[in-house]
Amino acid sequence: MRKLLYTSALAVLLWQPTLAGAETLDKQMALQMALQNNPTYKAALADIDAADGVKLQASLLPNPDAVLEIENFAGEDENEGFDGAEITLGIEQTIEMGGKRRNRTNVADYTYRISQQQAKAQALSLLAETEYAFVRLAVAQERMVLADKRLALADKTHSIVKKRVGAAKSADIQHTKADIEKAAAEVEKRKAEKELVTAKTDLARLLGGIDSTALDVEIDIKALPDLVNQQDLLDSIKNAPQSKAQEFAKMQAKSSLDLAYSEAVPDPSFGLGIRRFNENDSTALIASVSFPIPVFNRNQGGIKEAKANMIKADAENYAAGLSLRQSAIQAWESFASSLDETSRYQNEIIPSARTAYKQADDGYSRGAFGFLDLLDAQRTLYEVQESHLDSLLSLYDAKAKTDFLMGTYSPLIEKTSQANLKGQIND
Repeated sequence: MRKLLYTSALAVLLWQPTLAGAETLDKQMALQMALQNNPTYKAALADIDAADGVKLQASLLPNPDAVLEIENFAGEDENEGFDGAEITLGIEQTIEMGGKRRNRTNVADYTYRISQQQAKAQALSLLAETEYAFVRLAVAQERMVLADKRLALADKTHSIVKKRVGAAKSADIQHTKADIEKAAAEVEKRKAEKELVTAKTDLARLLGGIDSTALDVEIDIKALPDLVNQQDLLDSIKNAPQSKAQEFAKMQAKSSLDLAYSEAVPDPSFGLGIRRFNENDSTALIASVSFPIPVFNRNQGGIKEAKANMIKADAENYAAGLSLRQSAIQAWESFASSLDETSRYQNEIIPSARTAYKQADDGYSRGAFGFLDLLDAQRTLYEVQESHLDSLLSLYDAKAKTDFLMGTYSPLIEKTSQANLKGQIND
């Protein structure tokens, strides 16, 4: 992944799309708004800047020390005051040995790379979650339409039964059952209203806390997504940001071990200065060299810790690979089964339920069917429509997981980041 993708958290502040009134939001706009406004993703980008600062700091040389020494002053006789003082002004520099700076910079560089991959994973997760929340809101809107239709249907049935009871063609119990069905439809409508508010609030949170009352989405929920190839999914997780982050963690552990070994090498300090002898107003150069003697501390504990961390990083990398593969297989299986289920609802079950209700409605009006037949057909139609909406949510939940694992929205992330950085440069 190119460095251009995540250079500065400040870039996300350059473009802030907002909703005007009750403007209809399409999926592409929702995804872009999530990338620009979501605070969790902004925090991930800030982590990259922080890691870049650590990398810069690790690459710096140690500062030299300025040395000022005054000897032989404030004594007696010829050393009274500063008459016999010796004043030394010099500089000392510690020289890092064993490749300390190189290894330290490598460790920090892998931290930077890991933070990049984690930010990309955060972005992919955010976009997958946003798409699901977008579809959830669309389904909630459809559920409201369905609840209204059910209530209208219950009102219609109630009116028909009321007329038949009034004409002494139906028993009073049928009128009571029609009342119950109407009351149940009203309850379902209130539930649908609550779900709509919840779905709006959830999507608004992902978009950066915009006004949820202004949210209105548009999507053809009958246009089902295509099932991805399972092998393509399994191949793609090898390049997933989670996989790359674990690989970088392994490399970082190796660099940390190299750093631990290099820290066992003593660093000499060299000094150079000038000394003035007040006694005879003369000067002379002085030079020094010093270094610690590695008798007791040879960084044995640090080396042991680094070796253990290498083993740990390797194990975690292997475990993460297994977990990703298992998640990918489960997501694909759920995707396939949900897609088949939803397709059957749309193409077979719902049309059949509508036909059955129409036949029962016409037959009841003519006296060919009983009230229970009509009520059963009405309830069946509503239940299969509700189940269809539930299957849609399961389908898009599985799709969101596969999109995340496949990095489906990586081009959108890169495109948005490039646009932000270009705007930052132009400003």
